[in-house]
Amino acid sequence: MNDHEFRQLLDRLSLSWQGYAKVRKSVKKRICRHMQKCGYQTMEDYLRALDNPEILTEVEYLLCVSISHFFRDQYLWKILEEEILPDIIRRYHERINVWSAGCALGQEVYSFAILWDTLKNRFDRLPRLLIHATDRNPGYLEKAGEGAYRSSILKGVSGEIRERYLRVSGDGSNYLFADYLKKDITWQLHDLMKQPPLAGMFQIIFLRNNLLTYYREESRIPVFLKIVDSLDEGGFLIIGCHEKLPFQSRMLSQCKKCTCIFQKTHNTIPRLLE
Repeated sequence: MNDHEFRQLLDRLSLSWQGYAKVRKSVKKRICRHMQKCGYQTMEDYLRALDNPEILTEVEYLLCVSISHFFRDQYLWKILEEEILPDIIRRYHERINVWSAGCALGQEVYSFAILWDTLKNRFDRLPRLLIHATDRNPGYLEKAGEGAYRSSILKGVSGEIRERYLRVSGDGSNYLFADYLKKDITWQLHDLMKQPPLAGMFQIIFLRNNLLTYYREESRIPVFLKIVDSLDEGGFLIIGCHEKLPFQSRMLSQCKKCTCIFQKTHNTIPRLLE
C-alpha cells in the first residue's frame, strides 16, 4: 500500500493525513494484513467494502492508535497536583466527575487515580471521585480494565509507585494494579464521533492525542463543541501538549504554566480559527 492509497482511506473516514504521520507505517501494516485476510486486491475494492458496516467497524478499530505513557508530560501532572486539583477540591465538596475521552489502554486513567490517591495525605477530606474512561475500541477497554501491564510499559513509573499500587502477576509477566485503585473507575464503550457526550457535567475532561490529532478539522469541530458543553463552568479541559484547539474563544482560558490545560470560564459562542 502506497501513501496515496492510505490517504484515500483516511479521506474516506474523515481522518487527518498529518495526524497519522508518526504512526503511518505501523497502521498501514495493519490495514495491509486486513486487506489480505479479506481478499481485497486493490484500495478501490477495499473502499467499496466499507459500505458493509461490519467491515467498516473492523477498519475503524485497526485505525485506532493506543500509544501513550504513564504520567505522560510530567510537567502537566505537576500542575495538576499543585494547582488544578487543590482548586477543584476547594470548590467541589461532594463529588468530582472526570472523563478520560479516548482512554486507549488506560495509562492516563491509572495515572490520575494514583495522583488522586496521593492527595489523601494532604487534605482532611476529599470529594468522591468518579472517573469515566471511554474508548470506541472494545479490545482496548478490556485490557485497560484488567490493569495488567508489562514492565516495559511502566517506563517512567517510580519504584515507590510500583511498590504501593502494583503487584507482580503469578507468572511474573505483568504488573497488576491494586483493586482499590480501580474502584472509582468506570470503563465504557463510547464513540466520540458517533455518540453524544456522556450524560452529566464534568469538572475535568482529558481529551489528549485523539480527536484533535487524528480527525480532520471539519469533522472534529462539532464533536469538540459538544464535549466542551459537557465541561462544568470552572472545569478544566486537558489536551495533548502538541495539540491546538480548533477555535479561539473566551469560553476557554489557557493556563499560562501549562498550555495544554484550559479552564472553562463562561458560555460564549466560539470564533472558529481561520
